[in-house]
Amino acid sequence: DKLSEYMQQRWGLADAGFDYNVVAVFGSQSTGKSTLLNRLFGTRFDVMDEGQRQQTTRGIWADRGTDAMPVLILDVEGTDGRERGENQDFERKSALFSLAVAEVLLVNMWETMVGLYNGANMGLLKTVMEVNLQLFGGSQGSKTLLHFVIRDHVSSTPLANLAKTLRIDMDRIWMGLNKPEGLEDAKLGDYFDLKFSSLPHKLLQPENFEQAALALRSQFVDTKSSEYVFQPEYKRRVPADGFPRYAEAVWEKVVSNKDLDLPTQQELLA
Repeated sequence: DKLSEYMQQRWGLADAGFDYNVVAVFGSQSTGKSTLLNRLFGTRFDVMDEGQRQQTTRGIWADRGTDAMPVLILDVEGTDGRERGENQDFERKSALFSLAVAEVLLVNMWETMVGLYNGANMGLLKTVMEVNLQLFGGSQGSKTLLHFVIRDHVSSTPLANLAKTLRIDMDRIWMGLNKPEGLEDAKLGDYFDLKFSSLPHKLLQPENFEQAALALRSQFVDTKSSEYVFQPEYKRRVPADGFPRYAEAVWEKVVSNKDLDLPTQQELLA
């Protein structure tokens, strides 16, 4: 009810028909996910105090992009947070929900996480991709763009090299998925497109960060750009006034799924 009210009264999206987009963010706690969303879309999500590392986003929050952007942005609680400790049930469910409803999923990570299975949340990504395929694989009818945003890119390693490493990791994850009957030969590219961007260090290279952030923002606002991310193949084909009910139905399906109820250590040992 709250989402429906906000869509209509606060964000003015209820009458947008199919002319709107949905973006969500995925990544570890305290990697600047909310800061990234605020910079790209002009949202006002709470951000972390630079002097301390603690959880600022609890649950899933939503806002509309500024400057009349018909974009609904979901700020999702960070993974690996010490506040939840071993109880990773909600982070699995929120990650799967984001993967199911968003056209573009921003995968936020530090440069130093690239190539690390657990540090880059590849284990969690594998779990939610596997369950997503089981729950929605045969009926979703649209792809999802996984847009990896590599933060604090301060080394001399070119973005192309970092992207190559992540592509290899994603291919390896996909090959290792337990695919449902009838989808054994499904390819990663049938369900997901991969895109890669990087941002300099926000504190050490503030001017470079701003330039790169503006360039990244243009991918979401400049419809004439060859880098424009909101392509027809990612559309969920849900009218804006029906999105609250659609989101509720997806969440109910996610919450009732038992394949996400895995012990933390079991996932780490898998």
